[in-house]
Amino acid sequence: MGDGLTHRFAIFTAATTVLLILAGGLVTSTGSGLSVPDWPLSYGQLMPPMVGGIRFEHSHRMIAGFVGILTLALTVLVWLREKRRWVKHLALGALVAVVVQAVLGGLTVIYLLPTWISVSHACLAQTFLCLVAALALCTGREWRGGERIDAVYAGSIQRLLVAETALVYLQLILGAVVRHTNASVKLHIVNAFLIAMHSIFILLKIAREERVQKALFRHSALLGIFVTFQVFLGFGAFIMTRMLASEPATVGQVLFATAHQTLGALILVTSFLLTLRAYRLLRRDRETESTAVFTRVP
Repeated sequence: MGDGLTHRFAIFTAATTVLLILAGGLVTSTGSGLSVPDWPLSYGQLMPPMVGGIRFEHSHRMIAGFVGILTLALTVLVWLREKRRWVKHLALGALVAVVVQAVLGGLTVIYLLPTWISVSHACLAQTFLCLVAALALCTGREWRGGERIDAVYAGSIQRLLVAETALVYLQLILGAVVRHTNASVKLHIVNAFLIAMHSIFILLKIAREERVQKALFRHSALLGIFVTFQVFLGFGAFIMTRMLASEPATVGQVLFATAHQTLGALILVTSFLLTLRAYRLLRRDRETESTAVFTRVP
């Protein structure tokens, strides 16, 4: 059985991290990145007047501080209650990531939003979310006591999911570059097509075996739904922020761009967790696989 307290606390930390990513997206979408010119304080205060872009930037900092506290508490909880050494190291990795993320956030302000720091800050946020979500998964009941499934297509499903997760992470990097440099979206669009195709292949492959379908189909269907919505949000964000661009940004432009970024984070963590579950639950049914190959030989 999993540790219920640690599991629930990790889920809460991951959910709060999604909120933090949403708040960060609002900062970028509204152009509020330099509304507060100092760090770690805001205009030398713990609570500056929440007006203009300050309300977005300082709210982001407040949520980030809360996530940092949650991560520290989660790490302590894991080290006190968890026996598996690799899970302890995973929690420590999440704590290091949130500290580095805070430093990168400060550097973006101190050095006036340099592109490489801003992009690194955005990508590390997604990585941190995956680390915390992995903690939630591996402290749950399924990971600790789930029955393994012999599947003919186990290896194929696992490889497809690794490729999907890698493509989604690449997409987030490309998206961060586009948002922070106003670069061309051509590669972003091409990679989106590859992600959508992989999502379809994953669904079809999982549906081929009944036990695999029972274990993973809902999760893979959720990934497919997210990817579908993301395509429409991407088109909307392109129209609103490129074809109808304005200064200052309109409410519609801010909402489309922020929703597109936040859903991208949800797609990454959904794909990443599905990949981990596939490796945890599936194993190759070599006997059935050999029989299937033999029957195809003339």
